[in-house]
Amino acid sequence: MNTQRRQSCHLIISNLWIIQLLLHASVCSGFSSVLPFSRLQQLPSSRPVHTTHSSLPPWHIDAALDALRSQSQLPIFDVLRQARESLKDPQNLLLQAPPGAGKTTVLPLDLLAAASQWDTTEDELPQIIVVEPRRVATRSAAQRMASILQQSTGQTVGYAFRGEAKLSKGTQVIVITDGVLLNRMRQDPSLAGIRSIIFDEFHERGVGSDTALALAVEIQRSLRPDLRLVVMSATLFDDDNSDAKDKLVRALGGRENCKVLISKGRQYPIKVEWARKGYAPLALLMKSRNDLVSTMCQAIEEALHLAPNKGDILVFLPGAREIERVVEDLTSRRVDAEVLPLYGSLPKDKQDYALYASFASKRRVIVSSPIAEASLTLERVTCVIDSGLRREPRCDTDTGMPRLVTTRCSKASARQRAGRAGRTQEGLCLRIYAESEFENQFADHSPPEIMSTDLVPTLLFLSDWGCLSPAEIYDEVVFVDAPEGPALKRAYDTLIALKALEETDDDRYSFTELGRSLVQLPTHPRLATAITLAADAREKLAAAVISSAFLDEDSSGFRTREPNLAPRIRAVLESSRQSFQVKSILQYASRISKEAVESIQYYLDDPTNIREVLDVIGETLLPGFVDLVAERKGDASYGGTTYMLSLGRSARLDDTRDSPEYVVVAETTTGDDGIARIRSYASVTEDALRRVAIEKEVVFTVPSRGHEVRAKRSLTVGSLELSSTPLPAPTAEARSEILLETIRQLGGVSTALLQNIPRDKRTEIEELRERVRLAVSLDSGSDWPLCFAALDAIEKGEGKPSDINQLEELVEPWLSSAESLKSLNLFKILAGSLTPDQIVSLDQDYPAKIAAPDGTRIPVHYSNGIPTASAKLQQFFGQTESPCIGPRNNRIPVSLSLLSPAGKELAKTKNLPFFWKETYPSVRAEMRGRYAKHPWPENPMEAIPTRQTKKQQASVANGAAEPTTAKKKRGGKRRR
Repeated sequence: MNTQRRQSCHLIISNLWIIQLLLHASVCSGFSSVLPFSRLQQLPSSRPVHTTHSSLPPWHIDAALDALRSQSQLPIFDVLRQARESLKDPQNLLLQAPPGAGKTTVLPLDLLAAASQWDTTEDELPQIIVVEPRRVATRSAAQRMASILQQSTGQTVGYAFRGEAKLSKGTQVIVITDGVLLNRMRQDPSLAGIRSIIFDEFHERGVGSDTALALAVEIQRSLRPDLRLVVMSATLFDDDNSDAKDKLVRALGGRENCKVLISKGRQYPIKVEWARKGYAPLALLMKSRNDLVSTMCQAIEEALHLAPNKGDILVFLPGAREIERVVEDLTSRRVDAEVLPLYGSLPKDKQDYALYASFASKRRVIVSSPIAEASLTLERVTCVIDSGLRREPRCDTDTGMPRLVTTRCSKASARQRAGRAGRTQEGLCLRIYAESEFENQFADHSPPEIMSTDLVPTLLFLSDWGCLSPAEIYDEVVFVDAPEGPALKRAYDTLIALKALEETDDDRYSFTELGRSLVQLPTHPRLATAITLAADAREKLAAAVISSAFLDEDSSGFRTREPNLAPRIRAVLESSRQSFQVKSILQYASRISKEAVESIQYYLDDPTNIREVLDVIGETLLPGFVDLVAERKGDASYGGTTYMLSLGRSARLDDTRDSPEYVVVAETTTGDDGIARIRSYASVTEDALRRVAIEKEVVFTVPSRGHEVRAKRSLTVGSLELSSTPLPAPTAEARSEILLETIRQLGGVSTALLQNIPRDKRTEIEELRERVRLAVSLDSGSDWPLCFAALDAIEKGEGKPSDINQLEELVEPWLSSAESLKSLNLFKILAGSLTPDQIVSLDQDYPAKIAAPDGTRIPVHYSNGIPTASAKLQQFFGQTESPCIGPRNNRIPVSLSLLSPAGKELAKTKNLPFFWKETYPSVRAEMRGRYAKHPWPENPMEAIPTRQTKKQQASVANGAAEPTTAKKKRGGKRRR
């Protein structure tokens, strides 16, 4: 009885999921809420769903596959038996098969037929889930499998993605996007009733697919050991990318739990032709859409004459904007072919016409985005024209929002595109780029999306799943490629700013009620915040329109060169109720709330009220983009206006027609010149900003006054200051904190305290460091301060975190009493680190000056560990030993630079007795005539040291006043 109840429970959960898909047909393509990770351990392990609904018997499926085998001879049939056996244990499977092998349509049906062998209950209705990276491929794969079974889509085989679904209670093979699978995991982490999950085209490595696979592995490990996981790819782990195979096998449980199969595939010869004479380099075509469109049209016209057997031509372009331009231009040229577009946001009927109108008698040119690289079957294609470009999601480092950038595809993608021309016969591939460009500028494989895209939606999802710290993500979620630490940090900072997460005292974050609301909405958390916190119907409408439009990069009519969101939203709201845009917005609003739908319908019914909506766009976005407010700062170079973002960097608005004082920035882009440009914005009033601004006491430094410390009370939005009032001098603790922060911002202690100081002060510091450096080398037994060595290591670029900490600890005691950085004396700080005994040792053993034989004290320099001193040669008469410095047991001679009476170097020596005996005679012979007034005795070691001329010496000997002294006095009178 208990078993029957448990089986009935699982059946209800499974059927509820299908019913929900049928009712809404619009499951989120992003990440949605799921049960906390900690609850996975509390759920009972699932058993297969039992049902009384009829299903196709296994022999019927086997017969359909046998018929397909005899007709098509698809290569995948060669490994089907191995695939079925490898999953019997159960075990995970990693399958590589090139495009056209039949893996997408044949393997799921074969696994469905095999399910009766794996499971023991006759009335079981297992479900096979096939995950596709693209919506077009989702529908196409389901339709092809249904046709193999001679059924309609929605019977045994169905599909579901955002905005569309065809399912029934008897559906057993469900083709879905990764977002739908994640949504299912939210509703039922045990994945009741699902026997196998097949991840198709995994080489695309979308962040959603990576996350879904990681969680599926965790569910298999924790709850569902009977769950079978299959990862299929065309190019993921070939010989050039064997590391990817190892990482996938490791993620799927290691070699003991994962079987690897390779299907060789079938490919007819393909002739590849490279860029023709006159084609611009691809780097230039990436920057100019007009040149790209012109070049592609030229290549298509050439291909219409070159392609074999007059078959269809498949053209690859990066996105919808380029596709529509090419279709428009070719149509106007009246080429001898039917020109058809194909991309993700194209209406379903137009997609189907491009995919399935193989019965058409006229030759076709199908201008497609990269969605046609794999999974989609285009039977009559014999020629491919490849732009070599694709759009990839990247994280906008300014806004934290995802954006698509045009970039070169990988070599693997280019080969896959070319392969579409050789599915049924010999083919031709025209590439508009040179072979040298392909070899030198194309990466072997595209990097996983998780390494470059915005992680905020992923992190919100994982936080709701129960992973509330980076450590938990790395320890509990087995990613093929784990997200990088800095990217996670940026995502955490964004979610904290949105108040979806809160920091705690135990190195974890807490998930807020607002966060739980945000994760329910099928859009980016920033836009979800705007929707959730919308104050009235106008704001709900504005948020819904923007969110719906931002779901698809190629939403025609919304993605324009116009950066101001107001006219773009006006154009959408003034369009026909039957337009694709309005239908998409209403459909999206239905997933938000009934009130959102009613708000949109109200304003669509009465367009005169649209102005009310346009006036609140900025205020609507503000809660989700409070860190992306920008203030106008003035005209930019070469046109446009410069704005300062509240996150602390500048951006340029190229549009000169309108430049509000304050704007909320929804998108930015960074050009090749490194300048951030505002791509989408909405104006916002200062009053609206004041309502979200934070009042706080700010301690800061003034760079123009030597980083003088001051305090004020400010009303701020991020780094933007709306108003401020000066405050009295800050506390010693606050002064210390801001000065230490300033030192870090300036690059550390050596940079901050040595810049812009007088030369004599810098020399004084360097001399002290040189003396200590030599002392350390000669007297290693003494405990000299580590700060000197730390300073040396940092200046050499060899510093470690411990060195940085050492210097910060050195200066911290001096900061609380300092009024500015300029007032800090690094010489005093360094000298203050020495003990009294070390100071005595420096003065005695490593003196700053030494006594010359004539009684004067001459400076000693310690550059490069060699003590040097200079004086006139006559000052060292009578000196029979070289002066030495250092500890008593390890003294070294000073290198003496002996000067002429004019101050020019005559000799350099470390051995003064040797100099007197061997070198001095020749110096004397050369110099006594040039400097005849000065003494040049034959025996210098017995002569009297002096700085005087012979006449001055005689005067002194006769008791006369020192002439030099008299001169100084007379000189002093003249100066007065």
